[in-house]
Amino acid sequence: MQFAEVEVDTKTGQVRVLKIVAVHDCGRPMNRLTLRSQINGGIIQGLSYALFEDRLLDPKSGRMLNPNFEKYKVAGALDMPLIETHIIDVYNGSNNTGTVGIGEPATVPTAAAIANAVYNAIGARVYELPITPARVLEAIEKSKETRR
Repeated sequence: MQFAEVEVDTKTGQVRVLKIVAVHDCGRPMNRLTLRSQINGGIIQGLSYALFEDRLLDPKSGRMLNPNFEKYKVAGALDMPLIETHIIDVYNGSNNTGTVGIGEPATVPTAAAIANAVYNAIGARVYELPITPARVLEAIEKSKETRR
């Protein structure tokens, strides 16, 4: 489970993630340091997916049109929020060590948490990833038209 705190500039549509709170049940943690690192890495990847990564494909050939870091943006050091991790120890006896994996579960909820935080900030849903400034401004405009 994850929660995000964002800041949205309603004039430019720019979204900045300030904080992510992640709560994960990983069974019985064997090494808390590497577990936290895995969760942090998953959150960073999920944030990048939510706000920046936009794979463009040629509709006829299926060839990627932005196959390099010049044209395919990923999150960088200045895009990183404060990450607060809470690990829940659950000894359910599902195997002889009580461990459970944490690979993708840390990545999956991040985009949804950010999208929900954007909705709470602007009162309008952005239904497509990445959540670009143009999509934020479009959602705000549609929301204004609906209220009229």
